[in-house]
Amino acid sequence: MMLISSSKNKGRELENHIVKLIREKGLDRRASRNPGSGSGLQKGDVFNDLGWTIECKNTRTNPGKAAFDQVRRESMGYTKEVVIWHKPNTSLDDSIALINIHDFLDLMKQAKEPKSIKEPSRTLKYKLEKLKQIIKEIIKELE
Repeated sequence: MMLISSSKNKGRELENHIVKLIREKGLDRRASRNPGSGSGLQKGDVFNDLGWTIECKNTRTNPGKAAFDQVRRESMGYTKEVVIWHKPNTSLDDSIALINIHDFLDLMKQAKEPKSIKEPSRTLKYKLEKLKQIIKEIIKELE
């Protein structure tokens, strides 16, 4: 039988690992563990600005539907839901993300779409045109 403190420590370890990965990937520098998750306004185990409610489970068996129902309640329909499951005695990098099939397919579609180039601001556009003119003048002088 696992002690409560040991169980909480394992959960904390996974939450800290997920926060570290989110920060390292440059997704959200402000990501952090959400102490007492589910009790306040901010739900989920990991605070983030990614539009996802993240629930971390460090359990021997796949938490399955019960964990997904929990994260769905916590998201209150405002964010997408993900359960991060880590099986003890394996590397934290072997954790598995469980998401809704439609969210998965949306991610695949987004990855396949070409990256759009944002229209430059008026100031940037002016500077680029000015730079283009200066380059033309330099080329003329070199000829």
